[in-house]
Amino acid sequence: MYIFITKCTYRSSVPGTLLFRRMISSSEVATALRPFYFAVHPDLFGRYPQQRQVNEDSLKLLSAHLESLLSQKRILPSTPRTLPFYIRASNAPQDRGTFNLVKVPLERTVDTKLVLRKILESCNLSTEFVDKMPAAKHSSLSSAASSTHEDGFQQQYQQSFYYRKRSEYNFGKDEEADNQDDSPFEKEFDLFQFRIKKVRENETLKKWLRKQVVTATVRTKAVQELQEEVEKLREDVTKRLGLREIIYDCGWNVEHFRGCLKSLEKLAELHPGALDGLKDRTVVFAAFTGVSLEGHVMLFTGDVQRNWLELIKTIDKHDSYLRKLPAYEYALSQVLRNIRIGRRKFMPKAQAMAYASHLRKITTALLDYLGKSKFPTSWPMDLSQFELVVESEAGPLMVSPTGQLIVPATCPGSLLVDFLTNHLAEALEKQSSYDRQKHIERDLHARCVAQFRLLSLTKDDSVTPDRMIECLEKLLAKGLKDGLELADLNLTITTYYSVLTDGTVCIPWDWKQ
Repeated sequence: MYIFITKCTYRSSVPGTLLFRRMISSSEVATALRPFYFAVHPDLFGRYPQQRQVNEDSLKLLSAHLESLLSQKRILPSTPRTLPFYIRASNAPQDRGTFNLVKVPLERTVDTKLVLRKILESCNLSTEFVDKMPAAKHSSLSSAASSTHEDGFQQQYQQSFYYRKRSEYNFGKDEEADNQDDSPFEKEFDLFQFRIKKVRENETLKKWLRKQVVTATVRTKAVQELQEEVEKLREDVTKRLGLREIIYDCGWNVEHFRGCLKSLEKLAELHPGALDGLKDRTVVFAAFTGVSLEGHVMLFTGDVQRNWLELIKTIDKHDSYLRKLPAYEYALSQVLRNIRIGRRKFMPKAQAMAYASHLRKITTALLDYLGKSKFPTSWPMDLSQFELVVESEAGPLMVSPTGQLIVPATCPGSLLVDFLTNHLAEALEKQSSYDRQKHIERDLHARCVAQFRLLSLTKDDSVTPDRMIECLEKLLAKGLKDGLELADLNLTITTYYSVLTDGTVCIPWDWKQ
C-alpha cells in the first residue's frame, strides 16, 4: 500500500496569514523507501511464513504511521516506537534461509525526512536520495484565501489518498491510466514479479533438477556433520534440563538451531536452578516467547536471554491461562449449540494468554447478539458436526480447505451469525473431502518416499491436501518414466523452485514436465 499526497496548507500563528508548506510527494516517499521495500516485502518470504507475517504486520503499521504523518502532521498514539522486520543476512545462495531481525525506529517527530532517514539507516541502506530532498519552503497568503486553500486541500487529499494492491493478473493492463498514479517502486516490483512468473512458466522439473541436483547433494552432505553435532547438543541440553523434548520451529537453518541450543545451555550455566520450571516440558524455538496452546514453552529465537529467563520465572502465570482454556472453549461451544472448538490444522503457534482473550471476546459478542435476536431457524439444533476456530483479532473470516470455520476474535455477533448461516453447507462439504483426501495423501506420501528413495518428504502449510495429492500422483506417474533424480534428497512441496542451504529441494506442487 502506498501513500499519495499533494501539498498542504497550515494556519500560521500570525492572524490574517496562512503558512504554505511544500510537502514530500508520493513519488519521493516511494523512491526513498524503494530499497527498504525490496528488502522486507512479504512476497519475498514465501518459504518462511513466520517472517512473512511479521513483515506484513509491520508494513501495515508503518503505512498508518506515514499516513498520519504526511496528511495530518501528527503521530498516532498507537504507533509503536520500533517495528520489527526480518531482512536476509545476505544475497548469497548459501545464506538464503538466514535472516536478521531489525528493529526499525519510528522517530517521534513530524520531520518526514528524519523518519525516512532513520528507517534506511537502521537497515544499513543508502540515504543518498533522502539527503538530496529539498528542504521545506514557506510563504504567506492572505487569510481571505485561507478557507479556499484548505477546502481545496481536503478535497484533493480525499481524492488522491488511497491504498492499492495490484494483482499479477492485471499486469500491463490499463497501463496508460495507471502511469500517473503508480509509484516508481510499484512499477519496478510488478516487473520483478512478472519476470519471476515468466521464468517459472518456462521451467520444467526435469530441466531444473538436472541443473540443481548436484548442488543439493553437496549441501546435504556438507550439513550432515553439523546436524549430527546439533542432534548431540540437543540430547545433552534435554537431559541436563530434564526436558521432555526440544523442537526447532523457526524456519531458519541448522546453524541457527545450534546457536539457540548454546544460548539455552549458557543460560542454565549462568542461572543454575532458575530453569527448574522447564522440567518435563517441551521447549520450542519459535517466532515468539510465551506458552503455546499445547503447553509448550516457546522461546523467540530473536530474543535476548533475559527475556527467556523472565518467561521461565513467570511460567506459572501462563499456565494458569492454559488451565482456563477448556472452560472458555466449553462456554463458547454451549453458546453456539455444542459446536466443536478446534485449532486450525496449519495455523502458526499461538500464546495461551492471547487465545484466552480471543475466546472471551467472541463469546461476549455472541451473548450480546442473543440478547437482542435469536439464531436463524435454518440452523440445526445441534452444531456439533461443525468445527469453529477462533484466531487473532486481525484474522480471516473464511472456511478453511479442511472444512473448519475460521473467525477473528473481534468479529461482531451479527456478522458471525450471518457468516455461519451462509457457509455451514460449504464447511460440511470441505470437511468430508478432507477426511477422504488425508488418507489418500498418506498413502501417496509413503509410496513416493519408497520409490524415489527420498530422505524425507514434507510440504508447506500453503499446500492443501488436494494439491499435494495432485503433485504426488504426477510424480509417481511421470517421475520414474522421466528419470527424475531425487534419490537421497530432502524434498519439500511448495509453490516455487529452490535449493535451501541445508540441501533441501523445494519444488512447486504444480510443476511442469
